[in-house]
Amino acid sequence: MTTLRTLLLTCLFASALASFPRPAPQRGSCLPVGVKAADIVSAERPKGKLVTVNVEQKLKQVRARCVNGKLVDPGDREIRFYRIHSCFGAPTPYALETMRRERIELDSLRKRYTVIAMTCSPDGRPSALAIVAGGLIALGR
Repeated sequence: MTTLRTLLLTCLFASALASFPRPAPQRGSCLPVGVKAADIVSAERPKGKLVTVNVEQKLKQVRARCVNGKLVDPGDREIRFYRIHSCFGAPTPYALETMRRERIELDSLRKRYTVIAMTCSPDGRPSALAIVAGGLIALGR
């Protein structure tokens, strides 16, 4: 009789717990290794004042959520981060080739994912190459 009572109480308790809503996983818990919520995604200096957007702010902006351990956008498209490496001072052949390779890689990623491209210049200083490239490296899809 005690075993039956224990079993019934356990089932009742388990069903009561299942009816409570579970908190959604935090976006930060879905961040890939090497990406922190405070990392800078973009930086600009309009009128001389530094304005930055960090990973946490960008994820809010794109309305990201954590599903099964992955960040997804409102259309359930997985979000990927890409660190830009082509911050060069002058448009040398090496710099132009690096930018070309980055652009190909970004275009490929954007076909399958929502890509958040992370600046290589968190202090907001534009590189000469970025200006010459005319917006070759842009945020978004």
